[in-house]
Amino acid sequence: MRKILFYSSMILVGLAGCAKEKKAQVSTVIAEPKNNNLKTSAINFVHPGTVLTKPQMQYAYAQAMANVEPYKTTFANFQSNYATFLSSSYAPHAHTQVGRYLYKSDYENDAMAMFVNGVMWNMTGQSSYADKVIQLLDAWSSTCTSIQYPDNDWQLCNGYGLHFMIYGADMVYNYSGLTSTKKANYKNLFKIFYNYYAAYAASNNVKSPFVIYGWPSWGSSAGKFMMAYGIFCESQTAYSLSLEYFNRTAANGADNGTNATAFLSTGQPVEGGRDQYYTQLCLASFLEWAQMASNQGDNSLYDARSGVIGQAMEYTAKYNLGNSVTWTPVTPATPIWQVTPPIATISTSNRGNYRPIWYMAYNYYHRYRGLSMPYTEQVMSSHVNEGSTATITDEVGWGSLFYCNTSQTVTAPSYTWSGIY
Repeated sequence: MRKILFYSSMILVGLAGCAKEKKAQVSTVIAEPKNNNLKTSAINFVHPGTVLTKPQMQYAYAQAMANVEPYKTTFANFQSNYATFLSSSYAPHAHTQVGRYLYKSDYENDAMAMFVNGVMWNMTGQSSYADKVIQLLDAWSSTCTSIQYPDNDWQLCNGYGLHFMIYGADMVYNYSGLTSTKKANYKNLFKIFYNYYAAYAASNNVKSPFVIYGWPSWGSSAGKFMMAYGIFCESQTAYSLSLEYFNRTAANGADNGTNATAFLSTGQPVEGGRDQYYTQLCLASFLEWAQMASNQGDNSLYDARSGVIGQAMEYTAKYNLGNSVTWTPVTPATPIWQVTPPIATISTSNRGNYRPIWYMAYNYYHRYRGLSMPYTEQVMSSHVNEGSTATITDEVGWGSLFYCNTSQTVTAPSYTWSGIY
């Protein structure tokens, strides 16, 4: 159960129906330099182009159909695990209002059903899958008018649940059955979710997006959501805001959820002082964030600060495999609820429990960039077939199907890794 944050002076903003766009310790304070390689120029959006592209899905499907492992087994598990969602009898569970704990299982299940049916359509070309996505989205876009707000956990409703609706919608962006009217309806639905970020920022006098008293996994989920929204809605404003937020420093109005504030330059993740499973939740958001940009032709998020996301994966893998790591006491960029800085030690909570995030990182940093990831390899060797977690919308998962491209040409980056092993 994620800790609930308590906010003060929150102002209720009527958005329903809105459809517009200690002293002896040495502590490192998070305030990293900007990544000037980030691209903010106008782009021609790729669809599908959030966490998966059509070529990526078709490559995975071809490998599975050719009985190549681990694709074959992972694909079989994928279909079995989501058999209910892939059934023609699966029906929507739309509500006028949802919240972090208000109809949570309904919106998470429907969102994942949109995603997996979208994947299957791109893989197989069977229109029944795309039609199911549209059926679900039609129900939600004609029913849902608000998120429960103000609420302590509304950001998590967006960033660890509803964002999969956007992933699913983008899967069928080019489907002939998706009319311009339906597409506009879906964009209006997603605008309802998106507009809460600006409302929350305004009511708390902070720069959107921003999470008060939150760990990095909270803020990074906002950046991930904004990028997905920008891609499907072809909103250069939202997409650019997501890029700007990724690069935002504490001095420039960041919370703890940006690339510059979530990790030390060594790869040490701030959330490592909280819990190892939450550390991986944070990394999942950053990986999806970077993967979306990469699918739009921009690798700068993956490569920012010498590939610090990949270094954080190695750091986390090393520690969770039972090895010692160096922990530098760290003061977060902004206060965290019930945390007295500095965060002096790494947490042993959930050490050795793994989320299905490792293939995605390995696919980019090792298979594409050629960088050594020995600890990630050890985790993957004991988790050959990735799946999902109990909270199915926490991360994409299934990396041994989706993010296992062994045919890539290695393209060395301009940086190297050192001091992380």
